[in-house]
Amino acid sequence: MYKYNIREESFGATILNLETGNREYISKEELNKVLTERTLPSDISTGEKICLSDVKYTKTNKDVNHFSFADICYLEVTRACNLQCIHCLNNSGKKLDNQLTDEELIKLVIDLSKCGIQEIRFTGGEPLVYDKIYDLINIATINGVYTSIGTNGKLITKEVAKRLKNAGLKKAVVSIDGTKEKHDEIRGKGNYERSIQGIKNLNEVGIETRVNSVIMKNNMDDIINFAKTMHEKKQSLMIRRFIESGRGKNLIDNTLSKEDYNYVKEQLSKELSEANYINGHYLREKTERISNRIDIPFDISNGCKAGMRAIIITPDANIHLCGFLAAQGFTPVGNVRNVNDWKHFWHETSIKDCLSYLRKKLEDYNKMPNIQETNCLAYVKNYINRGKLWEN
Repeated sequence: MYKYNIREESFGATILNLETGNREYISKEELNKVLTERTLPSDISTGEKICLSDVKYTKTNKDVNHFSFADICYLEVTRACNLQCIHCLNNSGKKLDNQLTDEELIKLVIDLSKCGIQEIRFTGGEPLVYDKIYDLINIATINGVYTSIGTNGKLITKEVAKRLKNAGLKKAVVSIDGTKEKHDEIRGKGNYERSIQGIKNLNEVGIETRVNSVIMKNNMDDIINFAKTMHEKKQSLMIRRFIESGRGKNLIDNTLSKEDYNYVKEQLSKELSEANYINGHYLREKTERISNRIDIPFDISNGCKAGMRAIIITPDANIHLCGFLAAQGFTPVGNVRNVNDWKHFWHETSIKDCLSYLRKKLEDYNKMPNIQETNCLAYVKNYINRGKLWEN
C-alpha cells in the first residue's frame, strides 16, 4: 500500500502523507533530492529512507502557471439523504434520475487517481446510503488516494465503522450544528445522539474524525457553547458560515452580520485561544497562504481552493470548481460524461477564467456596509443572486 502521493508541479512537487493526510509543497531542488537520495525534507518527515514502491508518483506538465492538477475532489456519490436538514445547501433528499452509475463512479475514481488527485472526499446527500461506497473507498485507497467522507454520522454503527476502516477510509467529517436541542431542531429529533455515537464508533476503529458546524444567527450562541464542549473532548472542529442556498433559502437573513462575526470570534478566541484543533472562518486570518514552506508563484487565492486546488463533481455528472458556487446555480465547467482527458480538462484556461469576474466583484462585496470581509466567492455570487450586488 502506498504511503505517499507525490505529484510534480512547476515549482517542484505536492506531497501528501497518505496516513495522516498532511500536505506539503517542496521546491525543485528538494524534489530532486527525494528522487536521488530517497529522503523527504526533515521538516516533513523524520528523515527515514523511503522506498519508491511506497510512493504514488505522478509526472505532469510542468510548464503551467497553476497546480498541475486538483489536490482534492469532492465527489457527491448521491443526492439521496436520510435527513431533511432545514439549511441543506443542495436540497438533498431524493436520488436524482440521471445520477452517475456504479460503473461510471468506479471509472471516475480510477481516472482521477491517474491524473494526480491526492484526496477524494465522498459526500452527498449522505454517502452512506449509497451501497457501493465501500468499494469506491477501497479502489481509491489501492490507487494511492487519501479517502475521506462527509456524513451526518447517523448511520455509522460499530459494524459500519469497521467496514469503512477495512475499506481504507482515513477520515470522516461529521456534521453537528450545536448541542443536542439545537442540533435536533435543525437536523431532526434524535439525530444528535446518533451522530455523537457515530463519532465514537469511528474513533474506536482508528478513523480520524472532524466535526463540521454551520453557524447561523439562530444557533450562534449555541455553537460557542458547543465549541467549548468539543475543546474539552479534544475533538477537531471546523466552524463554517451559513449560505442561503437550497432549503437554506427559507432561512431568510440568517447569515451572520459583521457585528455577529466579531462577537463569535471574540468569544471563541477568549475561550479557546490555545486550542489549535478548533478552526474555521472564525479563527483564521483572511490572507491565509497556501504554503509557509516555499513561495508558490501563483499563490493568489488566499486560502480559497476554487479554481485552484479543488473540483466538485455532483451526482448528475456536472463538474464545478466549488460546491457552494454549485449550490448558487453557477454554471458547471464541464460534465464527467464528456471528459476524455482529465489533464487536458484541468489545464484549460477557460476553467479558471470563469471565476475571474467573481474575484473582481469580491472587492466590491467586501466594501459593503455591515459585511464581514471574506475570500469566499460563493458569498459574492449569493449577493448577486439576491440583487444586492450588481454583476457588471
